[in-house]
Amino acid sequence: MAEREALVVATSSYEDSRLNQLSSPGLDAMRLSEVLGDPAIGDYAVRPVIDQPAHVVRREIERFFVRRKPDDQLLLYLSCHGIKDSKLQLYFAAADTDRDLLESTSVPAAFVNGRLIGCTSRKILVLLDCCYSGAFRPGGAKSADTAVHLLEEFKDTGVAVITATDALQQAWEGDGPAPETGEGRLSVFTAAAVEGLRSGRADRDGDGWISVEDLYGHVREEMLARDARQSPLRWILGGQGTLKVARRAASEGTGPVRLPRPLPTLGTPAVEILAGISSAATPLRRTLGPVPRRVLLTGPDAVPYSSSDTREIVAALPTGSGHAALGVGLVRDLVADQYERAQDGTATAVVLFEALVRALQPELARGSHPTPLARTVSKVLDSARRLLTEWNPQPVAMSQVHMGRVLAPEVFSGHVVRAVHGAGLGAFVLAEPSAGFGITSRVSEACVLGGHLSPYLPADEVTGRTVLRDASVLVCGDRLSSASDARWAVSNGDKRRPLVVMARAFDEEAHAAFAAHFHETGRPCMAVAPPALAHPWRAVQCEIASRFTGASVAVREATDLSLGSARLVVATAQRTALVHDRGVPEAHAAYVERLRAELTSSSDRAATDRHLLTGRVGEIFVGGSDEQDRHRRVAQVRLAVRRAQAALIQGVLPGEAAALAALAHRLHGDARPLEESTVGAALTRALAEPLWALAENHGEPDPAKVVEAVQADWPAVTYEAVHHRGVVPSESEYVWTPTTHPWVMLHAVEAAVTAYLSLI
Repeated sequence: MAEREALVVATSSYEDSRLNQLSSPGLDAMRLSEVLGDPAIGDYAVRPVIDQPAHVVRREIERFFVRRKPDDQLLLYLSCHGIKDSKLQLYFAAADTDRDLLESTSVPAAFVNGRLIGCTSRKILVLLDCCYSGAFRPGGAKSADTAVHLLEEFKDTGVAVITATDALQQAWEGDGPAPETGEGRLSVFTAAAVEGLRSGRADRDGDGWISVEDLYGHVREEMLARDARQSPLRWILGGQGTLKVARRAASEGTGPVRLPRPLPTLGTPAVEILAGISSAATPLRRTLGPVPRRVLLTGPDAVPYSSSDTREIVAALPTGSGHAALGVGLVRDLVADQYERAQDGTATAVVLFEALVRALQPELARGSHPTPLARTVSKVLDSARRLLTEWNPQPVAMSQVHMGRVLAPEVFSGHVVRAVHGAGLGAFVLAEPSAGFGITSRVSEACVLGGHLSPYLPADEVTGRTVLRDASVLVCGDRLSSASDARWAVSNGDKRRPLVVMARAFDEEAHAAFAAHFHETGRPCMAVAPPALAHPWRAVQCEIASRFTGASVAVREATDLSLGSARLVVATAQRTALVHDRGVPEAHAAYVERLRAELTSSSDRAATDRHLLTGRVGEIFVGGSDEQDRHRRVAQVRLAVRRAQAALIQGVLPGEAAALAALAHRLHGDARPLEESTVGAALTRALAEPLWALAENHGEPDPAKVVEAVQADWPAVTYEAVHHRGVVPSESEYVWTPTTHPWVMLHAVEAAVTAYLSLI
């Protein structure tokens, strides 16, 4: 669907004292925005950019012209000082323009020209009410430069250009405040345009539409009648047919309509915070996709380096100052939140966050309160999450082929798939460094117990697991209720090996004695209780632990203990797995199956209890050229393991960005969650931004076609960027992602948008 959008750029206030302050541009922008945004007249979605620094203006202009469809109708309005350098190159002044540093502190006309040339829309109108030098007096001329060469500045772009002067004239402001309102007057050029659009008098041919020819004719006639010193010019450059600017208003002479609140200015927190968000999101956008582009960074020693790790990039970004620093902080918090929730999808989350915040800007500019806007965001994203959960196109029972597609193109994906798929749901899968250069893996049968009760034992910061190797195992059928009981337990076995003590229960005194022993000797003593099993499964669990580890089931009075042995112990606060390679694992598994058959029950609790008796542990041993390389590869494998486990538990979707774009398409056609809300529709469209950015990031000439094709047939098709094949059948490519990733992403992004709205 074609869009009608207008970008209104006006600058009245200047930091450079050599650039006189102007009274008309701010009011020009407000009044023009009213008529352009009126559904009965212009029906444009208007984006005002008022008194902004040069880098903000350039970014807004570039963003305005990129990712456009050929039928999109665009209108760019500029009102400001214009300056020419010694080579007669034209520059549009911004709030922070320094006349001695025009290239870096203003908006070059060549920059605007480049954006017009590169825009795929062929329905563009540019209105220029600009000064071309710094000479200015109140109520007088904006310019003393008569060498205006707009035809050379804007050529072969397929746009219509209407300017306030000819090549030998000056642009004029209004003469003082209007007596009826006390506010400044519109400039001569903009006043004629606003009056013609609002009243409908600019519809010179009476066809109900105001075309470029109509508007130019009306403005020229009005300006000549009011001030013979100024006559506008018009060029139709590479255009065909008639460009309809606006509808003829239903009634005439409605008079000026005030906006609910002033348009955003340089000091408005919402705009400055958004500038900070954009400055942080721009480099992260480069990393989006399975083949990420790298970002150039500068280290503490001023040595440049590159990275595609979003966490490393946001950590290296300059914080900035003022409200913009808050925007950078919001992006950093979002990256940390998304990584903690899903260990992936951080760049996608940031791109979506920025798109949603930008979708809110027109409502904020119109004076909407942030609190109801936050509720609308929650409604839209909650509807997206519900639909995402309902889709779940891939069932939980997943083949190794589908899981492999989630991990591709990683070279170690085969080992991860075998370990995760072989271990099964809810199992432990470890990735550890090893000597050598290659990667190996194995899956072992294990005895599964309850969680370990020893918080003083160190746990891995990333996984939260405590891992012991070559441990002694004491299986006690009694309760350990005192310090003497604990001392009895630790007195057995090889003092150089870790000790795992399984008992019916542990009292506080026993825990304290285990902790004291650990701190005195350095020998880990892990207390593990049986799972929360119903009788008679607790007694059976002791028997299983005994068979798996080779231990005898001891009682407190026993003097001759036979300790068991575990090659590997993996424990969290919820579950503990014991692995022992000696004996016959197949015989142990057969024994467990016989017990299950004998104690078969139809209750759900019994089925759950049986599932807790045994399990598997997957191990992946990762080599490398040196310690640093091994550490890096282990981190990659652990991330792949988490992705594979999430896919195994929650199912998969063909493409994360593609799924979000499909959500946008489905929700846009469903009025229930949006309640016909314009801001809801804008937020919904923002869901497609990550796919657009992904396609753009991988060199697609027309990202809009990619988005439309995916939205039309997803999940049967998706976008494939690894081999640059574009939109392809989902089953044929390695572009799958765990369902849990976009689901948790919508939660993280919602929290970030809510935080943004709470700041303004």
